[in-house]
Amino acid sequence: MNTETLIKIREWEAERDRNLRIHCPLVAAKFQRWIDKINKKENESINRMKGNVK
Repeated sequence: MNTETLIKIREWEAERDRNLRIHCPLVAAKFQRWIDKINKKENESINRMKGNVK
Protein backbone atom coordinates (compact mmCIF):
# COMPACT_ATOMS: atom_id res chain seq x y z
CA MET A 1 0.00 0.00 0.00
CA ASN A 2 1.18 3.49 -0.64
CA THR A 3 1.80 6.00 2.12
CA GLU A 4 -1.31 8.07 1.40
CA THR A 5 -3.53 5.01 1.72
CA LEU A 6 -1.93 3.98 5.01
CA ILE A 7 -2.36 7.49 6.42
CA LYS A 8 -6.01 7.53 5.34
CA ILE A 9 -6.64 4.13 6.96
CA ARG A 10 -4.99 5.25 10.21
CA GLU A 11 -7.15 8.37 10.29
CA TRP A 12 -10.31 6.36 9.66
CA GLU A 13 -9.35 3.81 12.34
CA ALA A 14 -8.80 6.63 14.85
CA GLU A 15 -12.16 8.17 13.95
CA ARG A 16 -13.85 4.76 14.22
CA ASP A 17 -12.32 4.16 17.65
CA ARG A 18 -13.32 7.65 18.82
CA ASN A 19 -16.91 7.03 17.75
CA LEU A 20 -16.99 3.69 19.52
CA ARG A 21 -15.84 5.38 22.73
CA ILE A 22 -18.62 7.96 22.53
CA HIS A 23 -21.21 5.27 21.76
CA CYS A 24 -21.86 6.01 18.08
CA PRO A 25 -21.73 2.48 16.63
CA LEU A 26 -23.41 3.45 13.36
CA VAL A 27 -20.79 6.08 12.60
CA ALA A 28 -18.02 3.69 13.67
CA ALA A 29 -19.48 1.06 11.32
CA LYS A 30 -19.36 3.57 8.46
CA PHE A 31 -15.64 4.11 8.99
CA GLN A 32 -15.08 0.33 9.25
CA ARG A 33 -16.84 -0.15 5.89
CA TRP A 34 -14.53 2.46 4.35
CA ILE A 35 -11.49 0.69 5.81
CA ASP A 36 -12.69 -2.70 4.55
CA LYS A 37 -13.44 -1.28 1.09
CA ILE A 38 -9.99 0.24 0.63
CA ASN A 39 -8.28 -2.89 2.00
CA LYS A 40 -10.24 -5.04 -0.45
CA LYS A 41 -9.31 -2.75 -3.34
CA GLU A 42 -5.61 -2.91 -2.37
CA ASN A 43 -5.71 -6.70 -2.07
CA GLU A 44 -7.34 -7.03 -5.49
CA SER A 45 -4.68 -4.84 -7.09
CA ILE A 46 -1.90 -6.89 -5.43
CA ASN A 47 -3.47 -10.13 -6.64
CA ARG A 48 -3.80 -8.69 -10.14
CA MET A 49 -0.09 -7.84 -10.14
CA LYS A 50 0.78 -11.36 -9.02
CA GLY A 51 -1.52 -12.88 -11.63
CA ASN A 52 -3.84 -14.50 -9.09
CA VAL A 53 -7.02 -13.00 -10.46
CA LYS A 54 -10.07 -15.18 -9.87
